[in-house]
Amino acid sequence: MTTSSSARDRRSFKETLKEARIGIIESQYELGLMYANGVGVEQDIEQALQWIRKAAERGLATAQYLMGTRYAAGSAVEKDDFQAFHWFQKAADQGHSKAIWRLGRLHAAHHDVLSTQCFAKAAEFGVAQAQLALGEAFAAGVGVLQQYSQAQHWYRQAADQGLAGAEYALGGLYAEGRGIGRDLDKAAFWYGRAAEQNFPAAHVALTMLEANDNRLKSRGRGRKPAGAPGINHGQERWLNVADPFEADGRYHLGLIHELGLGVRCDPERAREWYALAAGQDHAPSQAALAKLLEQAGQRDEALHWYRKAAEHGDSAAQFALGRLYSSAQPGGAEHSDYFLGMSWYMRAAAQNDARALLTLGHLFSNGLEVMSVECFRRAAGLGMAEGQYMLGQQYALGKGVGRDLVAAFDWHRRAADQAYAPAQSALGAAYLSGVGLPKDFQQALVWFSKAAQQGDAKALWNLGSMYASGGEGLKQDLRQAFVWCQKAADLDFVPAQATLGVLYARSQNPERALACWLQAAEHGDPEAQYNLAVAHATGQGTKRSLETAFGWLLKAAAQGIPAAQARLGLMYATGEGVAADAIEAHTWFVLASQAGDNAALANCERSTARLTPPQLLEATRRATAWKQVRTSSNLL
Repeated sequence: MTTSSSARDRRSFKETLKEARIGIIESQYELGLMYANGVGVEQDIEQALQWIRKAAERGLATAQYLMGTRYAAGSAVEKDDFQAFHWFQKAADQGHSKAIWRLGRLHAAHHDVLSTQCFAKAAEFGVAQAQLALGEAFAAGVGVLQQYSQAQHWYRQAADQGLAGAEYALGGLYAEGRGIGRDLDKAAFWYGRAAEQNFPAAHVALTMLEANDNRLKSRGRGRKPAGAPGINHGQERWLNVADPFEADGRYHLGLIHELGLGVRCDPERAREWYALAAGQDHAPSQAALAKLLEQAGQRDEALHWYRKAAEHGDSAAQFALGRLYSSAQPGGAEHSDYFLGMSWYMRAAAQNDARALLTLGHLFSNGLEVMSVECFRRAAGLGMAEGQYMLGQQYALGKGVGRDLVAAFDWHRRAADQAYAPAQSALGAAYLSGVGLPKDFQQALVWFSKAAQQGDAKALWNLGSMYASGGEGLKQDLRQAFVWCQKAADLDFVPAQATLGVLYARSQNPERALACWLQAAEHGDPEAQYNLAVAHATGQGTKRSLETAFGWLLKAAAQGIPAAQARLGLMYATGEGVAADAIEAHTWFVLASQAGDNAALANCERSTARLTPPQLLEATRRATAWKQVRTSSNLL
């Protein structure tokens, strides 16, 4: 006759109780579990904790770990991080791998390096959650040097154990191409693996991936790489994926309604879901709710929820607070808000929020260049294309770091490979000028074309200029030059307006040339100011006026155009358009000749022979003073 399972449980409980009472440590732990689960005895959480504590105090690592989890979660005992740390440390000292991982989580709030060391040790023991945490540390550069290859390695280790969060993270690496080649097929595969486990963020990411990639969409979900699931559309699908009673589930239900992923886009419904989760103290929902409130013009309510999320450490909310508060200008009526905004940017940046780092980099760029470079460097290290471009710019200009054109090219290339148009344009300019690398006209054309396709005004203008001059396999084509320069001018790119003036002048249309130069000159373009001056001096496209010519020459000369300085010297020497002034004429001849203008050099020699020593001394003083002022203004 077979004994019933309950009878067996009761007999087992009695035997375990006897062994526990005589001090067998493993039995004390087992007895605690039996009380906790009501096996062979009526459930009694108080007795369970008493026996598990006995085993823990006598050194049983599994019991110590279990005590740590209770204190960490506040389950059956009052939540106490200090007690949790105490018990996890005791278990970890005995090599309990999960206790080492949990120690890492506790360290994360204050000690990045210690936290990562714990994750690394537990990861080597094969703890999937620790492998994921270690991958995240390598991806963000927290506690270790940022290495996306290591992030990929540890994500893969955890993903191979079926951890949904790791599968999702690995999909993200492939989707964004951070540190590894961008591969949307692999991204879909890993997102799909995580979605199979009803990981809500993976469902959202997979849906967005397909929405933005017609190739994946047209292939159909049933024909994804092996292991990627089929997913049904509609609200029922999402209710099956996201628990509508849990905060995380409510957050993802809000997200899919906000973005219209598989359901009708409904910001009001999204706001309702976010509000429910925000009321459960869910930081991402608080930040998402704040964003919708801000978009609706409810700034004060938005600030309230942003602050709640930010105080929980949500970097997106911290960045949003920085943006909202720093809209006040320093020294103004709300200057205190400006500095409060800066403090929130700093807090977000401390968590490696790339947008905050980039913003601080720009804010520090005038006066705190070294700090600016460090911010751009960290943003660049996170894979942010604009951060890589700006770091390249600092190296190119020698701002806050030693001038290094090789490093500038390297960072510009990284950003350009992410299709960042300003970086592509910068590469084109580097190849065209041959400064810091071998000159390559064809490569310049390639990179300018890439940037121009994205509407980059500077690249459009450079393409126009290249077609205007031709060279190295590119046939001169004024029609193409007009087309590209006009596109740039339509974007209010002033140098393109100036170049259009030159193209119209070459096409024997002086009136249109004058109109283009005037438009560019009024916006401060020095070449346009010079060409406009020449047109007025010679009467091309307008009535001849030496006085007007003098005014534009003075503006162009003040911006350092040698030809303008040389002609200005002549006007002062001859008294045409301005009262004659031999000292002022010599001053401009000196400046133009020092800039390499040969005609000015000859005029400088002639005026030197005519002036007295005191006059020459005064002219030299004026030229020196002008250069000092110009140098100072360039540093600002």
